[in-house]
Amino acid sequence: MAVDVGKFIRAPEYDITVVTYRDVFQSSACEEDRNGKECERLSAVIVLDTAEMKRMGVRDGANVRLTSKWGSIVVKAVFSPRDEQKEIGFMVNSPWSNALVSDETTGGIPEFKNIKVKIKVSNETIISNKELLSL
Repeated sequence: MAVDVGKFIRAPEYDITVVTYRDVFQSSACEEDRNGKECERLSAVIVLDTAEMKRMGVRDGANVRLTSKWGSIVVKAVFSPRDEQKEIGFMVNSPWSNALVSDETTGGIPEFKNIKVKIKVSNETIISNKELLSL
């Protein structure tokens, strides 16, 4: 009888900081169809340094779970086309990145540039924008 040890072994978690940004192509795709596949493809993603992904054992295109103090979400991890800072991931402003943002604004706006998260490889699927907004 074969035993699926993957059920008992947790994927290692790593600490990173998420920085959000705006992207004209993602904005355009989401303006056309907020619930469309192209909007999701360009939004539900985190961009990481190539060496950092190798260190964490994350393959290009793999799903990862990001968990902050305020929320948790599954997105696709992709290699950055250039060298990036270690322990930093970049996400476009979207409902997926907003799931990680603090609701503690101290009278101002939420912090979108310094989101501390745990990242780990996940076999979970990415939920759609429609599902995400109905939570």
